[in-house]
Amino acid sequence: MEAYKIEKLNKQYGDKVIFDDLDLSVSYKERIGLVGINGTGKSTLLKVIANIDDDYDAKISYPNQYEIAYASQKPELDATLTVIDEVLNNETEMTKVIAQYENALNQYQQTADPKDLDLMMKYQSDMDRLNAWDYSADVKTILSKLGINDYLKKISTLSGGQQKRVALAKELIRKPDLLLLDEPTNHLDIEGIEWLVNYVKQYPHTIMFVTHDRHFLNQVSTRIVELSNGKLTSYPGNYESYIEARAEKEEIEAQQNVKKKALYKQELHWMRQGAKARSTKQQARINRFNDLEDDLSNKKTQGEASLNLAHSRLGKQVFELEDVSKSIGDRTLFDPFTTIIQKGDRIGIVGGNGAGKTTLLNIISGLDQTFDGNLITGQTVKIAYFKQQDESLTSDERMIDYLREESEVAKEKDGTVVSVTQLLERFLFPSQTHGTRINKLSGGEQKRLYLLKLLVHEPNVLILDEPTNDLDTETLTILEAYINEFGGTVITVSHDRYFLNKVANKYWYIHDKQIEPMLGTFEDYLAYKRTVDKKSSQQHKEAQKAESKSKPTGRLSFKEKRELEQLEENIEYIETRLEKIEQEMVEHATNYEKLNELTNEKTSIEAQYEEDYKRWSSLSDRL
Repeated sequence: MEAYKIEKLNKQYGDKVIFDDLDLSVSYKERIGLVGINGTGKSTLLKVIANIDDDYDAKISYPNQYEIAYASQKPELDATLTVIDEVLNNETEMTKVIAQYENALNQYQQTADPKDLDLMMKYQSDMDRLNAWDYSADVKTILSKLGINDYLKKISTLSGGQQKRVALAKELIRKPDLLLLDEPTNHLDIEGIEWLVNYVKQYPHTIMFVTHDRHFLNQVSTRIVELSNGKLTSYPGNYESYIEARAEKEEIEAQQNVKKKALYKQELHWMRQGAKARSTKQQARINRFNDLEDDLSNKKTQGEASLNLAHSRLGKQVFELEDVSKSIGDRTLFDPFTTIIQKGDRIGIVGGNGAGKTTLLNIISGLDQTFDGNLITGQTVKIAYFKQQDESLTSDERMIDYLREESEVAKEKDGTVVSVTQLLERFLFPSQTHGTRINKLSGGEQKRLYLLKLLVHEPNVLILDEPTNDLDTETLTILEAYINEFGGTVITVSHDRYFLNKVANKYWYIHDKQIEPMLGTFEDYLAYKRTVDKKSSQQHKEAQKAESKSKPTGRLSFKEKRELEQLEENIEYIETRLEKIEQEMVEHATNYEKLNELTNEKTSIEAQYEEDYKRWSSLSDRL
């Protein structure tokens, strides 16, 4: 059933047309993935739907009381509030009471003042009256799954990535009729992304999202909508279905293009003979020729992106780490680590947020020299370090000048010399955009330009820190192809499992202050990580049980205590079953019917796991 509809949407910035008579219909409970090259207007479309951008012409319709929420890449949060106050800032009695209770509890824990205890007990009674415990547990679960564990911290003390996760949590908690997500997986670790995948699958309303994460797109989408040249093209199914359908469409268009070119040659010959509009038929033929010429010209200027740049020769010695360790103040990021990085290595560095992945890249690249141990760098090493943030991308310098400062020309693998202008055009920057100022580009266009800036210097070692953030799927495909043909060494930090599976053949897993090397695929890493997590979880539970025995019990009835014990058994059983499912999925990798059956079972019991865990968390909090 149709819930939201846009008809004839038109919008432009100066001479640039963003939307050209664009139409969009959204039905109930859809999961729509919005894709397109950076700079085509994906984020702008979300802002139009969210009523944030009203500078357009269109007819828009949706039901009364239809709630729309937008989780932006650049959220505007109240820096004076705590995390819990910000995410519950929607003026309902229940959310107010939860925030009041959490703040009062924190106050009492700090002071142990009887007056603060009385206030806490008052709000605890309100929590009981409103039956708010489960909702409170739901809020805490969402925050913790997104990597926000201290919900009494001030927003002003959080990093940019943490603030984006708080903004995402805020909108997930609201559960609007239409939830708009702009790059929701940016700044999430692997566990956070997997949790979000399952959350979105079970979301009771409609979700539309922009993401570079092809695993997320493939797992979640019920429909892919592609934005190109100001219009939308809809493809039913997930990302794999979209790729297949688009390939078929492009093949048909290529065949039609061959016929158009043949017709064009024929009509061009007629035009050169001196065609005159002496009759209505001749004028119509001239008009058709002009339309055909424009169509072929547009297809020629659009072209296809390519990245075929050369790299410098790399000797046998690349990097050698001898007992390298790093501490920040009293906190140890990782203990002494010794290894040799060789030519041709493809290393993916993985681990939770804050584990020290970017710090390790900074050490290897030479940016961070405040570490213990020794780093030996080969004499022929020439590094290109793709950072998450680069200050040059905020300048008002023109795009063409920005690249010319690095080099007037670039060299391809076969020795061909290409100009900076040609290079920009080959990487999806049309010639008419070359004078655009960098701070006017979209985030993805800035990152694409930044990548070119690094590669024109012919590096032989690529160090990539979250390269998939903000880059569109087409650019990522090109980057993956470039890396696969790259003759040097690649070291990357990424939470994008699709990307890592394409470019990495070994992993460094940072956990518990250790850097643990391992060979294999991303799935091999995940299987090992689950083993580590299960062991850690079991140790945590045993510690909690030992602590609970030494403390008086809280306000739980006999029935609730039995329920808590049963939940612990259920959670342990599900964790064991999930581990077995992973093993079975590996064993039946070519049996698609069995894989589908296992995937459905996994999704079902993961949903039960979430419910059990939330209830367990709620009862544990009260205890």
